[in-house]
Amino acid sequence: MIAWLRSVGLRLVLALGLGFALWIFVSYTENPDRRASFDSVPVRIEGLTPGLVVVDENGMERTNLGSVRVTVEAAAETLENLQPSDLRAFVDLSGRGAGGHVVPVKVEANRPDLSQLSFSVAPEFLQIQLEEVITRTVPLTVEVTGSVPFSFEAGEPRVTTDGQPLTQARVMGPRSRVARVDHVRATADIDRLTANYDSRRPLEPVADDGQVVAGVTVEPEMVNVLVPITSSAGIKRVPVVPRLAGEPASGYVVTGLSVEPQFVRLTGSTGPLESVQSVATQAVDVSGASATFSRTVALQEPAGTRLLAGEPVSATVTVRVAPIERPFRVTLPAPVQITDIGAGLLASVNPPIVQVTLTGSAAQLAALDAATLQATVSVRGLSAGTYTLAPTFALPAGITLAGEPPKVTVTLRPLPSPTPPPTATPPPTATPQSTETPASAPPTSAPPPAPVETPTAAPAEVAPPGP
Repeated sequence: MIAWLRSVGLRLVLALGLGFALWIFVSYTENPDRRASFDSVPVRIEGLTPGLVVVDENGMERTNLGSVRVTVEAAAETLENLQPSDLRAFVDLSGRGAGGHVVPVKVEANRPDLSQLSFSVAPEFLQIQLEEVITRTVPLTVEVTGSVPFSFEAGEPRVTTDGQPLTQARVMGPRSRVARVDHVRATADIDRLTANYDSRRPLEPVADDGQVVAGVTVEPEMVNVLVPITSSAGIKRVPVVPRLAGEPASGYVVTGLSVEPQFVRLTGSTGPLESVQSVATQAVDVSGASATFSRTVALQEPAGTRLLAGEPVSATVTVRVAPIERPFRVTLPAPVQITDIGAGLLASVNPPIVQVTLTGSAAQLAALDAATLQATVSVRGLSAGTYTLAPTFALPAGITLAGEPPKVTVTLRPLPSPTPPPTATPPPTATPQSTETPASAPPTSAPPPAPVETPTAAPAEVAPPGP
């Protein structure tokens, strides 16, 4: 019995195997496997850890990873009914943290009846960069553009949300993008408005270079911006103040200024008018000036104000230039000359050169020729002897001595007597000899030699002029 069961069971298994092989043979013969490729199958992201995002090389968030090419191997009949939407390509990022990763691309069928399909994908791996999502609080500013008409004034902008003042906002996104945000701004164009600006405006994340930072979210996205605009024209009378540039000529100074008109009227809004105290002229160049002169120059309107209609737009500035009156001093050497020496006298002076201090204006002293400066001492009516005298100076107009003139010592001596020339002795003449012996004449003494003066280098001696 057991042997029979074994024989029957073996035949049954063999029959089933032959039947399955026959089914496979018939199926393959009637409907053989084929291959089909599907391009541009999008790759989805799965298993991403909360708080992380996929970013590109610039730190921008990527919501998709592009597409891949999927090749499917299946029976011809199956492939005829296969659509790209029946396939799902994805990367599994489960358990992966911030940083770069190389992740395989997986493919599955979306329909249960396609579970036996065979897939291949290109590329097989993708480079994935994950970055942490962060939130920062940054300042909020309002950038006001344009200008209101004349006689209107724009106040400080105010930002609110849900009726509450707002000075800050939050930015969220990948860490590298959020780190670039310096502040958020709202813009308001008030050009030519005569009433308050009140509008809902979006907030933009801005880097420190003024460029908008993409890839981040601002919260709140919209705010209400109010710029008060009021009419506040006024008129103010202010003095005209001349401005100078440069320096006058050497030895000259600006002694006074006058301007015509002396006052003008300005008009403008209250704020700018309150801060204006005067109106300046364009600069008047006084470089090298040595005399009084006048110039007509334009008036410069202060910021935020204008000259009232009918007011002059220029002014005449008179600049008074004069020599510097303050006396200057200079010390110069002057040789001493003795005059009016009496007959028969020899004069000498010590010192022969004196230092004299002169005072005068810078221009007068600059015009003085030091080579012609000379001290003169008159000895008229004086006899031989030594005298202490003050010399006199012939000075140009406007130049005077500083203090008492220096004194010199003058010595007058008589001229030495001239030495008489020697007298020639006549030759002896023959005389009759006398027998008498004459008495001897007394010897005659020769006159003493005349004294000779030896001149010295100093003091100098001056002889009177000959007759």
